[in-house]
This record gives sequence, C-alpha cells and structure tokens, in this order.
Amino acid sequence: MQKFKKSDLRDYCADVNGNMISGSVIAMIKTFAMVTVFIVITVSCSFEWREYAQDDTCKPPEAKHTYSRPSHLSRLPAEMWIKIHEQHRSDNVYFKRQAHGGSAFDTRRGKLILFGSDTHGKDWSNTPYIFDPEKLSWSRLYPNDDPGTYHVNAEGVPVAGVDGNHPWAMHTFGAVTYHQANDELVVSSYPAHMRPGRFSNVFIDLWPQIKQHKTWILALSNHRWRVLEKDAVHFFPYATTYDTERSVVIGYKKSGIYELAGQPPAWKQTVKGGLLGYSNNVVYDSWCKALIAFGSNEKSNDVVVYRPATKQHLIMPTPGIRPPKDRHNPMAFHPQLGKTVVLVDNELQNENLKDRLVPGRSETWLYDLKTDNWTRVTSAEIPFTLGMNYNMEYDSVHDVLLLVTNAPETSTSVWALRFEP
Repeated sequence: MQKFKKSDLRDYCADVNGNMISGSVIAMIKTFAMVTVFIVITVSCSFEWREYAQDDTCKPPEAKHTYSRPSHLSRLPAEMWIKIHEQHRSDNVYFKRQAHGGSAFDTRRGKLILFGSDTHGKDWSNTPYIFDPEKLSWSRLYPNDDPGTYHVNAEGVPVAGVDGNHPWAMHTFGAVTYHQANDELVVSSYPAHMRPGRFSNVFIDLWPQIKQHKTWILALSNHRWRVLEKDAVHFFPYATTYDTERSVVIGYKKSGIYELAGQPPAWKQTVKGGLLGYSNNVVYDSWCKALIAFGSNEKSNDVVVYRPATKQHLIMPTPGIRPPKDRHNPMAFHPQLGKTVVLVDNELQNENLKDRLVPGRSETWLYDLKTDNWTRVTSAEIPFTLGMNYNMEYDSVHDVLLLVTNAPETSTSVWALRFEP
C-alpha cells in the first residue's frame, strides 16, 4: 500500500474541494479498489477540517490605532450600509462609475482612489478619481485625455496625454493597489479590450506599434506616473493586494501567484497555477498573514488561501454556511474585526416568471480565516445587486468601509459601513 505524508492528505482534501486531484491520490486510485479510495477520501478530509478548525497563528496586530471620525461618520448606525454621498450633474466632478475599474485607499491622506475604464471605444476615463470622506467631495488629478493624444512612444509603450505621460484608459478590475511603504498606486493591468477586432477598431493603425504593456505606478506625493522598468505581469481580469507584513504587492491569476518586490521592483512568480478562474478578487489578511481570494467567472463560493511565509496554497474546506456563489465581488479586509468583508449578490427569483431574474439585493458576509467560517450581517444589506464591482475599501483613517456604486438609473454614490469595536 502506498504511504502518504501529512502534506499529501492536506493537498488532496483541498484539491477535492477544488475539483482537482493531487499526484499522490492519482497513484492510489490506479492501485486500489473504489471502496479503499472512499475511505482515504473520508480520512483525509476529516484531517483537513481538524487542522483548520482553529488557526492559532492568526493574531491581531499589537499596535493600537486611534480613529478620528467627522461627525457625519461617527453618527453612522452600526452594521448598516448608509449612503453618504451622491453625485449631481452640477458638481465640479461628475462621472459614471466604471464597473471594470478598480480602487485603493490612500492611508496617508485618508482618501479613496478609483482608476479604470469600461473602454470598448466608448469611455476614455484615464484619470484617478479621488473621494475625500471628510469633505464628502470628489476630485480628479487631471481631465481625461482626449483619444487623439493616444500614441505609442519610442519604447513601444502605449501612452496618453499631450506629454505622453499618462496610461491609456483600461479595464483594471481588482489590479489597483496602494503601496503604503512607497506611497504609490500600482496598476497591474493593460488595455486588452482596446485590441482591434474586440470591441472597437479605433486604434487599428496604432495597436500594431505596441511592443510592450507595462505596469504603471503613480507617485501620490507629486501625482506623476511612471512605468515599471522590469517586465510586467498583467492581472487582467484578476486582482492584486498589498502585503502589509512585507511591503509587497501580491497578484493572483490563473497561471499562479506573483509578487512585486525588490529594488528596482520586479515581478516574480512564487506559485505556479491558481485555484480560481478569472473575475476573482483578493485581500490580505493581516491577522493570519495570508492572501484570501474569492469569486470566479463561473461563479464560486470557495475561499482560496495563500500564505507567503510557507507557500501554502489551498482551497479551504469551509464545511458550514457559505454565501451564494458569485464573481467580481467587492472585498476588503477589516483589521479591527480580523475578518474579510465580501458583498455578494443574491438575485431573487420570481415564481410567476419561472427562471427569469428580478432585481435582488447585495448581502454582506464576513469570512474568518481563523475558524474557516462565514457569517452573514443581516442588517447590512444593499437593496439592489452590485454586479461587477471592485470599488470597496477599508478606510483605515476613519475605521469605516467605503463602497462606490449606484442603484439602477442613479448617479455614482458612496456608501459607508461602520462596525462596533
């Protein structure tokens, strides 16, 4: 009989949940009868649950934070989403929220940043939009560049603006991340849907001149863009997050896990092969020092965990209650709760219309990696579905969650959610 190491059993159980089979188990299936295989499956999965029932390595940061909220945020009722701002056409800055765009939170200035465009030759948003939670106002770094300024520079990089110092409008999904140590916005995507023949032929003559798509970095101290010198890794349509323990950007995609680190900074693959399809989102759990991924294009409610210190990468068993299966979800880690907050659409069925969907709601779920457990915050529902949305961030200055969205036929709005300490 073939013997198994503890790690083989762990990997097998994780793979069963992810519809994958490890090499060790494949060998056993070829050797033994089905009844034996069933016994091993049962034993290995129960072993997996016992190991992850309580993760004692997950601990809150030692440093205590003091938060200062303006009155309109301090008065927010706990555990309820409240709309704190809605744009009007008379505002100095008015824009349509871009579902394919990403977000980040500037922890030094206490501001939310959006960057990204729905593109397809119809939208040309290539400026960062910035929301100030204290002043309840939007600003932008520069007017969106006219598509007539789009060109390819001498290095073969697509650039925009009169001075050629801005990125093209592009889908960014979850690949917009604030690098706290460097005070920079890292955009790890590229304008894939501007390729001629996809949705538009507006750049049919310009596109062939492109030799390389780069990772774009915005210095928030002086609002200047630059491109990463080293080769780019693109997370279209995936996501990145910031490892606060090591000051590293981590990206998650089908081909594997990558980290942006070093001087000069460069992308390096740390794990081959991802466990979720595209349209996922990721956060960094600072209590457990792990990346958490959720969502997939084919819709999923599995949680994938990657621990950089050990390179452990697996689908969690999560035997209890789970949220509905979904994709491209708003996600943020809440360091005061020690849990990941995920908004999940629940599209209600109308019995009179058989299988046709009617407007539903968005539910708020909390995932606790320490216990591999989900809980639903029933009081924190949004009365409409969010669809594709990568625009929720934890505001570490005011200790609230901020979400940019809009109900059908309404303008871009900002919602806030406060939890009790």
